[in-house]
Amino acid sequence: MLAKHTTYKIMEKQMRPFSKNMFESELAEFYDLMRQYRDYDLESKFADIIIQNCYPNAKNVLDIFCGTGEHAIKMAQRGYVVTGIDASQDMINLAEEKTKEAGVSIDYHCTDIKNFIPTSKYDAAYCLGYTFLYMLTHSDVLDFFKIIHDILVPEGVFLVDFINGWSLIKGPDRDKYFYQNEKVKITQFEQLTLNKQERLIHIEYCYLLDYDNGHVKTISAEEDVRIFFDDEVQTLMNICGFNNIKSYGDYKLADKKSADVPNIVIVAGQKK
Repeated sequence: MLAKHTTYKIMEKQMRPFSKNMFESELAEFYDLMRQYRDYDLESKFADIIIQNCYPNAKNVLDIFCGTGEHAIKMAQRGYVVTGIDASQDMINLAEEKTKEAGVSIDYHCTDIKNFIPTSKYDAAYCLGYTFLYMLTHSDVLDFFKIIHDILVPEGVFLVDFINGWSLIKGPDRDKYFYQNEKVKITQFEQLTLNKQERLIHIEYCYLLDYDNGHVKTISAEEDVRIFFDDEVQTLMNICGFNNIKSYGDYKLADKKSADVPNIVIVAGQKK
């Protein structure tokens, strides 16, 4: 078993992700419904190509903030040995059910990355789905990247995605969203408050769940996310021991300037 690095102790004091009711109970149950805009096939294919280009012998991968397991399952189907970690037990439960239905094997752990102690090092790790935005300070990010660096083999590869800061600054195009399946109709309302000094956005959500049996339920949730820009993330990755860092827009393999990418930036790095 790997020794517990002192970085983990620092993380426990400094990492301050904030969310309330975002990934529990019904909101976990309908997480996939409300993420139908994600193309998990494309994202997993992209991750596979980047990992193989950097480290063709990569086999063991770590899925950080794995959620309901969509990326983990698709990477397992591509032949990787996958470990998935998430701090929400409700999300892990759903991931395990979906993994069993998919007929693949994935080792899931309900834990935060700051408390996760792997039994061996990984060939690659990825943090996809914009959960990187929960790193609220540079200290949080540095400790996060250092932990990832420590649990990778010397040739290890790390991928992280995040919403382009320029997109977050201009605000969302809508403040109301609708989702529906055979069981429920969901109306999502959201209100954003921008803290320019701290580069933080506080988001308050109200979900109206209208079930097919006539039952109606309202759930309130909130979270803080940080505004990141491509150049600062690349710099922080380099400080923590990654090189060969490249950014990609919208899961396309061609390099692209972050200012030109409307939605997401992908940064991939390899240990020095």
